Amino acid sequence: MIFQRFGYGAHLLRLCFLFMGWISIANGNQNVRDWKLTDGTVFNAEIVTIEEADERVILRLDNGTEARYRISEFSLVDRAWLLEWTELREELEAKVKTLGGRIESREGRGAKFTTGFHIYYPSSAATAATPLPMMVLFDPGAQAKRYLLRHMEAAEQTQIILVACEVFRNNMDETAAKDRFAELFPIIEREVSHDEQRRFLGGTSGGGQRAFDLTTDVPNLKWAGIYSNGGWLGGPENSRRAYPALRVAMVNGNNDRAANFWVESDSKILGEKGCTISVISFEGAHQIPPPSVQAKAFKWLLGQIK
Repeated sequence: MIFQRFGYGAHLLRLCFLFMGWISIANGNQNVRDWKLTDGTVFNAEIVTIEEADERVILRLDNGTEARYRISEFSLVDRAWLLEWTELREELEAKVKTLGGRIESREGRGAKFTTGFHIYYPSSAATAATPLPMMVLFDPGAQAKRYLLRHMEAAEQTQIILVACEVFRNNMDETAAKDRFAELFPIIEREVSHDEQRRFLGGTSGGGQRAFDLTTDVPNLKWAGIYSNGGWLGGPENSRRAYPALRVAMVNGNNDRAANFWVESDSKILGEKGCTISVISFEGAHQIPPPSVQAKAFKWLLGQIK
C-alpha cells in the first residue's frame, strides 16, 4: 500500500484529506496548489510526479523550474493530498482491466517535435464492425495519461476512443502549440484508426480553450465537435475567430463562477458561427465532472441524446 511506502497511517491521512476536501482549486490545472513545508514555508507549485521508490515529489515552481522534495518535508495535509493523488492513479490504472479496454502510449516523432500521446481503446475497438469515434483531449497541466484515465469510464460507456496529448499545457505559446499539433495530428490520424466524420477535441479549463483555438489555428482539420469542461473562448479578442460550425458541449460545475461567467457570451459567438450548443451543469466547481456527466456530454456530441 502506498501509505505504508510513505510511512504514514492511512486512516489519519484519509481523515485529514476528507476534512480538507472542501477546498476548491481556482486554477483549472488541478495539480497546481499551495504547498506547506514542516518548517512553515508556503509556496505555490505544480506537481509533476511522485518518485515512490525514493519517497520524493517533483514540483514545477512558478518560474518554470523543477524541484525535488522529500515527502516527509510536507505538512500532514499535503502528505494526505499526495497519498490521494497517487492512489487515484493506481485505482484508475487497475480499473482499465475491469472495463475491458486497453491503453497504449506512443511517441509522435515529427520533423520538428516529439510529442507523447496516450490512447484509450474501449472494449469494442477490436471487434467493431465500423470505425469508432475519437476524441483528442488536452489537460491544463499536461498530465495526459492521468487525464485520459479520468475519462475512460465515459469513453467505455459511449465506445469512443480517447487520445490525450503530452506537452500541451496552460500558458503554452499559441504559435508553438499550433505548430506542434499541426505536426502531431497526422501521426495520430495515421496510427489510431477511427471514424473521420466523428472526431472531437476536448479539454478542461485551459485545455478547453486549447480545443477551441486549434479549430481555427489548424483550419485544414475537420472536427465534429468540442467537449469543453470549464473552458472558454479566451475573451473578447477571440470573438472574431473563424470558428467552424460544430457541436459544442459546455460542461461546467454549478459553482464554477469563472467558466459560467462566459457561457452566455461564448454561446452567442459560437451560435453566430453556426454551432449547436448544449450547456450541461453538474454539482461542483472548477473541476472535472463525474463519469456519468462526462458520458452525457459524449452522448450528446455523438447525437445519441437531445
